[in-house]
Amino acid sequence: MDLSPVEVLIEYTQELEGQVFEKKIQDNYDKEHMLKSMLQDILSSCRDMEDTNQLADRYPGMYDKTDAESLVKNLKIYILDMSNKNNLGI
Repeated sequence: MDLSPVEVLIEYTQELEGQVFEKKIQDNYDKEHMLKSMLQDILSSCRDMEDTNQLADRYPGMYDKTDAESLVKNLKIYILDMSNKNNLGI
């Protein structure tokens, strides 16, 4: 059975709607994955800083305490860079 041009257009529109919906779900997953990865990186860096500071307290001649000011500056740069790369609008 042949479909009228309007029916063909409706079918095509429904297909596109499904593709757009799937793309939105994928975009949300990608951003969620990226944010999770970013937070894991930040947490790992914080733990490394804590470990280094503990070692500096125990062995002052062998380790230097972490400069918190430079860490905050680097963290800010990292967050803004990730925001720009992933269009987060932060």
